[in-house]
Amino acid sequence: MSSCIGKNSFASLAELQVGDKKYHYYQLEKTASQLGHVDRLPKTLKILLENLLRFEDDISVKRADIYAIANW
Repeated sequence: MSSCIGKNSFASLAELQVGDKKYHYYQLEKTASQLGHVDRLPKTLKILLENLLRFEDDISVKRADIYAIANW
């Protein structure tokens, strides 16, 4: 099973099971109520946003960093 690193403060953590393996990822759609409609962002910024959600720790990645990308 993969480990979850981020705080999940936007409640966007999801799980995908493939066979006997589980994978965790952060669903951008679940952040819409807090971050707005991130579906308008270019794909490269969506990838960056998901990465920031994954590593949010209030030290190297803060909520302000996530909002900055979401409001681009």
